[in-house]
Amino acid sequence: MQKASWTIRPAALSDIDALVSLRAHLLDGASEAVYASRTSEESRRWKTAYRQWLAQVLVVDERTRIFVAEQGGEVLACATGLINLRPPAPDCLNGWYGWVQSVVVAPAYRRQGIAERLMRELMQWFAKRGVAKVLLETTPAGETLYRKLGFSHSQECLLIFEGERP
Repeated sequence: MQKASWTIRPAALSDIDALVSLRAHLLDGASEAVYASRTSEESRRWKTAYRQWLAQVLVVDERTRIFVAEQGGEVLACATGLINLRPPAPDCLNGWYGWVQSVVVAPAYRRQGIAERLMRELMQWFAKRGVAKVLLETTPAGETLYRKLGFSHSQECLLIFEGERP
């Protein structure tokens, strides 16, 4: 398949089913991921919550952008960007931080440059909004791409509090 055979565009409400299906590649059955669902009930809950979140952010949230790659009306991949305003720091004086989430390509379309194109589009979106620093969490499979795009390991110690799960 030629790279030109698919296009990149912002996600729309009509893409919600496809976005849930793509994200399931990360959150369902991914045994190596600590954030993956462990039961069918957990899977059902995150999908319900994600649908509700998508219905909001795809309509009114200027600080969230989801790009999709599509071919012939079929959504093949997605990448989500979130912008947070944090206190300024020496490495980010304006306080605008980007966070990359859920970069997923359907298995049949991997290794064709789609994730790279999505990430470049997302990075342009961040830059146009004055985002000074972009963070992401990756799987080992994605690390090579992110390094190619200029990401590097942080020297910061990231700790997570999950609290009680309902």
